[in-house]
Amino acid sequence: MKLIDLIPYLRNSNSLEQLLVEQNLNIDSEAIIICMEESLDIDSEILFFEIEQTEGNLLFEKNGIKYIELFPAYHALEIVESYLPSSDDNQKIANRLLEYRINDA
Repeated sequence: MKLIDLIPYLRNSNSLEQLLVEQNLNIDSEAIIICMEESLDIDSEILFFEIEQTEGNLLFEKNGIKYIELFPAYHALEIVESYLPSSDDNQKIANRLLEYRINDA
């Protein structure tokens, strides 16, 4: 999954929760983290991890693959729902979300 594919789920909390359940994640975890494989890039693969797996590290490695935290899932949901114009298309929202992480996080 790429970041642009995640945006529709970030537009609706019910959709996001359903996606997390489908990904076999423990939604009762303290946090579900959205990570990008290898680099913070619009074309990087997106994976989800429970914070217990990442131990709260922004950078971590699993099975020889490096991952970088984008945002906790519900924080990303809040950014998209509350701060980005709903009229923006998915590509623009994905770009803005990534820019926000790179420049402000």
